[in-house]
Amino acid sequence: MGAAVVRRPTEQLALGRVTVTARALPSIREAFEGLVAAERAGDLYGAMLCRCLVQRIARDGKVGE
Repeated sequence: MGAAVVRRPTEQLALGRVTVTARALPSIREAFEGLVAAERAGDLYGAMLCRCLVQRIARDGKVGE
């Protein structure tokens, strides 16, 4: 007997939205401002997210300005 797959009510909707719409990246300036704000606030998780965002913008070459 196999394990039953339990689906959440919003799972299908969320997966559908991800495949349909792409979010635009913010400008590199906005990403750096978020990084500075997170560092000043001592928000380690927020700072890590902003660092990853800056790297993603730099890698993709999309500055957004």
